[in-house]
Order: sequence, then C-alpha cells, then structure tokens
Amino acid sequence: MQLVDLNPHDPEVVNVFSDIDRLINSLYPVATAQSLSVEELAEPNVYAIGLRNEDGIVACGAIVMQEGNPPYGEIRRLYVKPSYRGKGLSRRIMQILLHQAGEQLIPLIRLETGPKQTESISLYENLGFNRCGPFGNYSENPQSLFMELGLNQ
Repeated sequence: MQLVDLNPHDPEVVNVFSDIDRLINSLYPVATAQSLSVEELAEPNVYAIGLRNEDGIVACGAIVMQEGNPPYGEIRRLYVKPSYRGKGLSRRIMQILLHQAGEQLIPLIRLETGPKQTESISLYENLGFNRCGPFGNYSENPQSLFMELGLNQ
C-alpha cells in the first residue's frame, strides 16, 4: 500500500469524496454536513493523504490547520472503503495525520463526527480523544459529536 498526497485533480480522489458524501448523506441530514471539498485540498492549510493499492485509493484523511487561540488542526474526511475496513487503515491514516500535526507544532487536534459512526468514535477514544463542545463554525447539534486531543510538544 502506497501513501499518497490527495490531488484535487485526480479522478480517484473525486470518486472517493463522492463515496464519503453518499455515506454521510445516508446517515445524517444533508443540512448537517460540513465537508471539506475536493477544491479545498489545494489550500496551503490542508494536509490530505490517501492509501493507494491496485484497487485505487482505499483510505484517506485530512487535517486542516485552523487559526485560533490556541491554533488547532481539524481532522476531516477520514474514510476507508467498505471492503478494506477492519484492517487498521483508519488508525494508520490518523497516526500519520497526528504525526504531521506534531511536526507543525499544532498543540490541539479537534474533530466532528456523528453518533452513528460508532467504529470511528471507538478509534478516536482509543487514540486518546475526549469529547468536547462545538468549535469553529460548528454549533450544538444532535447529529454531531465533538472530540479533541491535546498533543504533547
């Protein structure tokens, strides 16, 4: 499996993002979605990676560096294709993203997920994330669950 940067002009990336959107829209009302767009992958504050094999991009994730006091990184678009789930790929992507945040001296990592994504929540808790309140442009919503992790510098 090869680690690759996600390129917004790669048709495989567009297809994976469409898969993510279909999954999220099947679980939650469209109005709650605050997704990272394919176009935003080119922004300088976005670090987006994927794992690619002979089947194409099978897992991906991104961290978006956000201004604030303190500044923080927000995990976005963590996804593994269904036939590759249960193989530790989400954990691998998360570890790479957390390492990148540490290299960039980002002291805090935050994320928003949904209560129906129990496997994701378990992974985040296992990685040391704790539940927190809304942050950034998010507001309290029963379809959203917020978590954060302080990184030791």
